[in-house]
Amino acid sequence: MRIEERADLRELATAIAGAAISVCRERQAGGGVALASDGIPCVVLTGGGGGAAVLEALAEHPDRDTVDWTRVRFIWGDERWVPAGHEDRNDLLADRSLFAVVQTDPALVHRVPASDSGLSLDEAAAEYAAVIDGIERIDLAFNGVGPDGHVASLFPGRDELAAVGADTPAALPIRNSPKPPPERVTLTMPVLCRAERAWAIAAGEGKADAVAGLLEPGETPLPIARVRGSRETVLWADTAALARV
Repeated sequence: MRIEERADLRELATAIAGAAISVCRERQAGGGVALASDGIPCVVLTGGGGGAAVLEALAEHPDRDTVDWTRVRFIWGDERWVPAGHEDRNDLLADRSLFAVVQTDPALVHRVPASDSGLSLDEAAAEYAAVIDGIERIDLAFNGVGPDGHVASLFPGRDELAAVGADTPAALPIRNSPKPPPERVTLTMPVLCRAERAWAIAAGEGKADAVAGLLEPGETPLPIARVRGSRETVLWADTAALARV
């Protein structure tokens, strides 16, 4: 795992945005390894303060328009199962920042069905899993580091962490989440580890314990410590988050 340290969240988000733009640009230009033929990079977005800051930095970055955003596929690591447009939705962060200033192809923006979609929570997770199963390659996954070490909506000590076999669904419903709202849909660990580049994002003193656990996993690794990219795994952290390392 490589560590990229910046002084604070703003500097961190700007650096991540620049690196992500380079990944997308290279993919669209035909660079990289084991390319699919379509030249469309797939990016996993995350919520939380770090995810929001990265999306805002992407929207404001001077190199933003060197990427053809109509040829970028977007999925989410997890989503809160609330109505469409609700303040708790992770996709609302993208709608208000990056998607507000760039043109995207709606067919390549794969949102988790909302609670007012007419589907049950289980049906929403199954529908999202089917979408993910149809995606050949994931180029980059942003993974927010929770204060307890959770990633997406995979929380420490939960049964969902044990879903790692070949028949594991790509997405699962979450009930009684230890962090509100209680009902969610999450990608599973095998899908998060399908990403060529797995980037963990941690900012602030409140993430320091989780970062220490990520870098020194011990006998029972935190969920975030189990995520590994097939090409690279990077911890992007500010100085405060690295205080206990």
